[in-house]
Amino acid sequence: MKIGNVTHIKSANKESFTSLIRGLDLKPPIIVKPNWGFSVVFTEALVLDWILSAIDSEVLVVESYGWARCREAVEEKRYGSMKPDDLRASDKWFLDYSGIGAILAKHDVEFLNVTEEVWAGRIADPAAIKQGVEAMFSAVHNEEMYSFVPKRLFELKGGTFLSLAKLKFMPPEGDHPPIDISLSIKNLFGMFPGPGRGKFHGKENSLMNQSIVDVNKVYRSLFTVKGVVEAIQTASRGMSLEPVIFETPGLAWACEDTVELDATVSTHVGLEPEKVGHIRLAAECFGKWSEDGVARARENKVSAF
Repeated sequence: MKIGNVTHIKSANKESFTSLIRGLDLKPPIIVKPNWGFSVVFTEALVLDWILSAIDSEVLVVESYGWARCREAVEEKRYGSMKPDDLRASDKWFLDYSGIGAILAKHDVEFLNVTEEVWAGRIADPAAIKQGVEAMFSAVHNEEMYSFVPKRLFELKGGTFLSLAKLKFMPPEGDHPPIDISLSIKNLFGMFPGPGRGKFHGKENSLMNQSIVDVNKVYRSLFTVKGVVEAIQTASRGMSLEPVIFETPGLAWACEDTVELDATVSTHVGLEPEKVGHIRLAAECFGKWSEDGVARARENKVSAF
C-alpha cells in the first residue's frame, strides 16, 4: 500500500519485498548500509539475502565496527573490547553467528568495513569531501567528518546509497535528550568509523541530532540516498544489551527520500516526526516531508508495538 510517497507492506515475503526494493529504481553503483550495531538485534541474514536477490546489479555492502557487535553482548550481556584485533575477531564471529557471512559469499558481494579503511588511511581527499558538502549544504559542525569517507566509496560517487534500517525504538534512558527512534536517517550514524563515537554524541547527547544530519550531508553530497525501514523478523525497544525484542509480522517501508520515509514511519508507529530532533533537523536541511502522507499514517497507526 502507499502512504503518501512511502510504500508499505504489512506481511513481507520474498516476492513482496523484492517488489518493494525494485520500486525504488536503484541506479548502480549501489551501496547498501545495513544496521549491525548490536549483535542482539540487527539486519538479519534473511533480509540481506532478499535485498541482494532483488538487486540485479553489483552491490557493495558497507558497515563499521561496533563494540556491541560481539559474542559478549549475546552470551554475557556486556560490551566487547575496543582493541583493533579484538574487533576484527568479533566481526568474524558476528558474520558466522548471524549467517550474514554465508549470504555475502552466496551473492559474491564485496563488504567494506569503514573503520578498517580509515585506520589504514584509505580515505578520499578531505578537501574534496568538504567542497562537495559545502556546495550543497551548510558546513558540518566537526570537520573531522570530512576525513571519514573511504576512497573505495568515493570511487563510486554518483551511484545510489541505500540505507537499510532496522526499526528500533529508543526511549529515554536517564536525563539526557532521547533519540526516540532509529530509522533510515539515523542509520548513517554507523558510517562514522568508531567503535567509539562519543565525540559525535556530545555531552548528554547534545551533539547527536546535528551529527546524524551532518553525516547525511556527507553522503547526500556523494550519492542519491534512498531508504528502507524494516521490521520483517524483529524490531526492538531500548539501547541496552537486553532490549525488548518484537517479533513482527513482516513490516517494511521504502521511499526515494529518507526524510519522507522516516517522518511517515515514525508517525505510523505512534510518534510525531516534528518532535523527533534529528528528523526535524533533517527536514530543515534536506526538505520537509509531505503533510498528506504523515496525516494518512496518523490515521492508520501500526499496533504491533
